[in-house]
Amino acid sequence: MRGNKVGLADLKRLKKDLQEERERAALAPPRATAAAAARSESTPEDALAAFKRSTQSVTPLKSSARVEHKPVAQPAPALRRANALGETPSRADAGVSDGGEITHLLSEGGTAFVRGDAAPDTARNLRRGQWRAGAELDLHGLRVEQARHALLSFLDECLEHGIRCVRVVHGKGYGSQGLEPVLKDKARTWLVQKNDVLAFSEAPEREGGAGALLVLLRQSEGTRK
Repeated sequence: MRGNKVGLADLKRLKKDLQEERERAALAPPRATAAAAARSESTPEDALAAFKRSTQSVTPLKSSARVEHKPVAQPAPALRRANALGETPSRADAGVSDGGEITHLLSEGGTAFVRGDAAPDTARNLRRGQWRAGAELDLHGLRVEQARHALLSFLDECLEHGIRCVRVVHGKGYGSQGLEPVLKDKARTWLVQKNDVLAFSEAPEREGGAGALLVLLRQSEGTRK
């Protein structure tokens, strides 16, 4: 009986010890929580050093060559037409076409033109000789595309040198196929589209008559007095 009593007491004490051990374990913080707390207290310098250590064995990837496809800008109508004809377009020809109805823009029976920001009698004064021609261009013998390029380049050069009034000889069309004055009409069409042309008028007889035009160009800021 004595041995049994001692054994029961030992079991009770062991049970009590186990219960106290469980209570202590419940009150102690979990290891994971303690580790997280330790990490939260680390400084940015420690984090940077740890990152560098972890990436020491990393090899950067080589950037592969990439081709960027950009949309191709569509050329102006005049340039598209020049390409179709196999010509070499120039900047002077850009934006000027060979067609278009301009009859409603002409005055003096279709022989003159005055832009809206010029005095209404500018073309008449041109014909009367108020401005003296400082340069002349003869389009005889040129094809349409050649004549267009020659005329527009000529005007740009005159503007660059401050020449205000020029004479353009296009002929009366007697040597053209069917005796039609092709360049005569084309020249007027091109001049109307050139914003730097303030006005033009058919030249008086002594200066070419119906086969030539007197053209007044816009005065640039640098040449104004």
